[in-house]
Amino acid sequence: MENKKYPEPVEALVVVLLILGFILGVAFLWTAWTMISGSAAGSQTRWLLVLGDVPFLVIPIIYVKIKKYDAANILRFRAVPAGILSVSILLGLALGVVSDELDRLIQIFLPLPRWFAEELEFMRAETSGEWLLLLLGVVLLAALAEEILFRGFLQVSLERKGDPTRAVLLTSLTWTMIHVNPFWAIQIFVIGVIIGFLAWRTDSVVPGIIVHGINNLLSLIFYNFGDRLNWYLMGDHVSIYILIPAALMVVWSIRHLTALYHQGV
Repeated sequence: MENKKYPEPVEALVVVLLILGFILGVAFLWTAWTMISGSAAGSQTRWLLVLGDVPFLVIPIIYVKIKKYDAANILRFRAVPAGILSVSILLGLALGVVSDELDRLIQIFLPLPRWFAEELEFMRAETSGEWLLLLLGVVLLAALAEEILFRGFLQVSLERKGDPTRAVLLTSLTWTMIHVNPFWAIQIFVIGVIIGFLAWRTDSVVPGIIVHGINNLLSLIFYNFGDRLNWYLMGDHVSIYILIPAALMVVWSIRHLTALYHQGV
């Protein structure tokens, strides 16, 4: 019997959940050790961010190799034309701005509780070492590992068994749930749908990695320097002179990528 080239959707989902369970277990033990040892929580959390996404990257690669699946197609880590990279950068910047305003609007109705805001303090960097850890963990590894696992491994398995729209939506929902963050769930889901569409349209996780990484980078910048970005804000919200062009850029980028691939790029 010929070996299967792709995992079944349920199989892929189980692998994702097992990886998540492993990471949560490690995070629990790490937190317990931090409390017992009296180590600085912020520093420990930054290291956990760096190491926490490694299983998302390593385990699916090992699993695919062991099961002898078609690694190139199931992980979708393939090059795209330079023009697509340029559009992905623009989309990442624009989507980061739109996502920031969406977060500000949602907080009007669902404000972050104090305990959650305190948990986010690990994202505040004051030294070059802290910035390096956050850039490595939040921007680089998070984007690379999560896109390969979700928009590659999981979404491809779903696409093989159903229509792309359902695959993108289910993958985005799963990606939202693994963040275990109800306060950012809408923003995460919307970003996930857009990145999932990019992965399906380009058949590559590279554009998604770029968009994901830039979005996380902008989140770090807004969190650390938000009180200094007077030119960016209008009151408590993103200036309409920045928000409107950003929203138009999101629409243009998606339509442009769609047109390019309809032309067989």
